[in-house]
Amino acid sequence: MNKIEKINANGFSLIEVIAVLVIMGILAVGLSMGLIKGVEQYLFASEATQLSQKAQLAMARIKKELTGVTHVSSISGNQIRYTRTYSPPSCQNNVGCEYILQKSSSEILLISINADGSADSQVLINNVLNPYTGADVFLDFKNFSNATWSLEADGTVNNLAKIQVLLILTYGSGNTIRFNTTINPRQGTKLNAPKLN
Repeated sequence: MNKIEKINANGFSLIEVIAVLVIMGILAVGLSMGLIKGVEQYLFASEATQLSQKAQLAMARIKKELTGVTHVSSISGNQIRYTRTYSPPSCQNNVGCEYILQKSSSEILLISINADGSADSQVLINNVLNPYTGADVFLDFKNFSNATWSLEADGTVNNLAKIQVLLILTYGSGNTIRFNTTINPRQGTKLNAPKLN
């Protein structure tokens, strides 16, 4: 008596295994794409935040420098050559110190002119858009009637009401971010204060 026992096989068929593998693959690709996008957005936001902090520091230094301007030798949309008042530790000279603030290719430089005519430069910020496009300029000088200020023959700043500073910085893959401020020099003979909106 040969008894054939029927074994109950409750396994998976090949088609079921392949279907599960395909579904798992689709889920894995979707999750990894979401993870990659999340990391890219984090890196993008982190770079923008770091750039904002660098720009704020650069703007604070530019504002400190240009608020104390007493004499201007030359101006353009990309630079100003000026003398500012005695203010240690950066200026130890009682009659003031001469500086050049300029946009040079992709950097903003502060150049200190020494008594012997030599110069020391310091990079305030890099990643500056080069060149600026359209009507954008790094420095824009205005008089009290809000017209363009012209360099005075004696170099004084009596009619210089404000200096508008514009930084356009690049980050990531060609993205730009703009920072601007208005500086009211204190050394003129006219009362100069920011105007209320």
